[in-house]
Amino acid sequence: MPRRRSPVRPRPAHATAEPRRRCGIAGVLLIALLTSCAPAPSPDPALVALAGEALSATRSAQLGEDQRADGRMFGTTTRALLGDMERKLADVVHKADLHRPIDARDAAYRGDLLAASQDAIDAVQAAAAGLPEAGDELDAAAEQLARLDEQP
Repeated sequence: MPRRRSPVRPRPAHATAEPRRRCGIAGVLLIALLTSCAPAPSPDPALVALAGEALSATRSAQLGEDQRADGRMFGTTTRALLGDMERKLADVVHKADLHRPIDARDAAYRGDLLAASQDAIDAVQAAAAGLPEAGDELDAAAEQLARLDEQP
C-alpha cells in the first residue's frame, strides 16, 4: 500500500528556532533596558543596615544600664558591655564616614546617621562614667536611630 503524503509539510528545524531566538533576544534586551533605568533605592540599603546596627548597640547599652540601675548586673560587667557597644557604635560611624552618598537624600540620611550615632556614643560614655542623665541620653539616641532605621 502506498504511503499517503500529509497535506501539511513539516518545517525545517531552523525555521522554527529563528522566531524563538528573536523573541529571546528581544526579551533579554527589554529586561536589560528596564533594570538599567530603574532608580537606585534611596536611602542606600547599606546606610539603613548601619542604622540598624547602631540602634542594636544603643538598645544593648540601654539594657545594660537599666540592669545595673536595678542591681541585676555587676558594675564591671556593665562597663565591659558599654565598652563593647561604644566600639560597635564607633565602627558604625567609621563605616558611615567612608560611605559616599549617591544623591542628596543619601547625603542627608548619612549626615543624620553620623549625628545620631555620635550622640549614642556620647550617651554610652556618659553611662560608663555613671552620670545620672545617661539613661535619658540613651533613650534620646535610641529614638533618633529608630526613626532612621524605620525610613523606607
